[in-house]
Amino acid sequence: MNEFIFGRQPVLEAIKAGQRPLHKIWLQEGTGGAITHEIEALAKAKGVPVEWAKREHLDKRVQGHHQGVVAQASAAAYVDLDDYIHSLGTVPTDQSICVVGLDEIQDPHNIGAILRSAGFFGVAAAIVPRWRSAPVGETAARVSSGAIEHIPLIRVRNLADSVNDLKDAGFEVIGADMEGEPIDQHQPHKRTAILFGSEGKGLRRLVRERCDKLLKIPGQGPVASLNVSAAAAIFLYAFSRTQREL
Repeated sequence: MNEFIFGRQPVLEAIKAGQRPLHKIWLQEGTGGAITHEIEALAKAKGVPVEWAKREHLDKRVQGHHQGVVAQASAAAYVDLDDYIHSLGTVPTDQSICVVGLDEIQDPHNIGAILRSAGFFGVAAAIVPRWRSAPVGETAARVSSGAIEHIPLIRVRNLADSVNDLKDAGFEVIGADMEGEPIDQHQPHKRTAILFGSEGKGLRRLVRERCDKLLKIPGQGPVASLNVSAAAAIFLYAFSRTQREL
């Protein structure tokens, strides 16, 4: 199955990452700039066909602000959780690893924003359920600004069951929940999995109950909660900072 990647930064990151085949790239006639020239040069170096086309041609291929750059690519590949855990056998035990789990998040914009933060803070992988979750497709890829190309995606049938698999692999599983303890009072382990729930209901009951610990971001204002992508960025910053000190 193929899909379109559009926008200068997402397409550039897809070429650099080289994680999935790119079949063709269209550049809008008259478009210039350093990133566009870099895309053209890298694509040609890797043997990806590049075609200059009118804006109307690109508009017909994608819905959204493509910035004069559209690429046709194979759909993002998913990693099996067992295979990912097995691959960690080659990782030194003193190396910090953080993965995120997305529990039935419905808005692809939120998924893309979380993956962008994950890419910025060095998250090792992202776990997404097969059912009742927004697809990790064109919208999420665009919002992530290409970070999706650098983060292994693990798709599971049941996130609650996967919590036990992560525990068996030595991960401390943290649930982001407003009923939890303040995040600034927690000292993370070397291996951490942070789970974020859906926009309306948060983590599902069984997922929440199987977590080792629930943590929250303490607030001071009248607003009760944060958007899940904003909360994820704060969580990942806090964990990346303290894991560096381990």
